[in-house]
Amino acid sequence: MHILRSIDDLSKVPSAVHLAIGVFDGVHLGHLAVIGDAIAGAKSSGGSACVVTFDPHPVRVLAPAAAPRLLTAEKHKEKLLGMLGIEWMLVVPFDEEFAQVSGEAFVRQLIDACGELKQIAVGSDFVFGHQRSGDVNLLDSLAADYGFTVTAVDQVAVEGERVSSTAVRRAVEMGELEHARNLLGRDY
Repeated sequence: MHILRSIDDLSKVPSAVHLAIGVFDGVHLGHLAVIGDAIAGAKSSGGSACVVTFDPHPVRVLAPAAAPRLLTAEKHKEKLLGMLGIEWMLVVPFDEEFAQVSGEAFVRQLIDACGELKQIAVGSDFVFGHQRSGDVNLLDSLAADYGFTVTAVDQVAVEGERVSSTAVRRAVEMGELEHARNLLGRDY
């Protein structure tokens, strides 16, 4: 797997680029749906799927006292993504300076760095950028201007429960490892 450490490094990803964007802590079933959309898009266009994630977890910078315990360290996340067939991963350094970047400016940086951006896949409730200024509506607006597609993946549920990193953490903390496995799609 090729690990990129700056947005400008996206220029190394062979066109057409299909991005899956998110924190992806836990790489659970909901994350797999988003990443799977980028992989499917890349396969259909003959392009490249790239996961865009952040380190450290944004909450660790924005509200350190509320920062969650991580389910997957970066190396573990890298291994899990590699097992899915991901060859490219951009780890955006999340610091105070990056936290000030608006959602629109972030997406424009991605567009400028990619040779040919074909798709951005995110969860339907994904928000990003300074003061949560970016969302699926912003992505749709920019997609119309720049010619890429947006895939907003609906929430995944298992046994009526929304799959989330928080739900996985709660299951692990309560010793409900079978439930955590059902949410992750693999053993914790």
